[in-house]
Amino acid sequence: MSDTLDRMKAAVEQLSNSKEGDEVKDAINKIGAKDLKPIFQLDDDGNRLFDIVVNYLNDRGLIESVDVITVTMLAKSLAIYIAVARHVHGFGDAIQVYPNGTSNVSGAFTALSKAQDQVLKLSAKLGLSPMDRSRILGAAANASNANDKSQEGDEIDDLI
Repeated sequence: MSDTLDRMKAAVEQLSNSKEGDEVKDAINKIGAKDLKPIFQLDDDGNRLFDIVVNYLNDRGLIESVDVITVTMLAKSLAIYIAVARHVHGFGDAIQVYPNGTSNVSGAFTALSKAQDQVLKLSAKLGLSPMDRSRILGAAANASNANDKSQEGDEIDDLI
């Protein structure tokens, strides 16, 4: 197994020191936040929100070109959330009462709730809240610590 890993590392190092490797690095470096565009058309609110999120992540060095998909979905969900929230102001907008006296949650409130859920899920994936960032950083630290530990002769071996 370590032979395979050593061969892979050597291949990567060889590519890094080649003309092709330099071309790949140059191409990657030319990809900037200003080049990232949504994967589908957004309205004005969506475009503004897309740019805000991309700029925020880019300023922290946390965005890659593949993230444009998730950021687009987040911007669309945020735009929908904002559009629907503008029409839901109180109890009467959240509960729909039918002529026969029965009631149900309104479609607008359901759309608002679903958009909110999407915003929270996608924001978490991008680490846009302090709790999400600490969770991501904690997971990265744990993974790093796990990589440093020996698999042979550790505390678990003592239990056997």
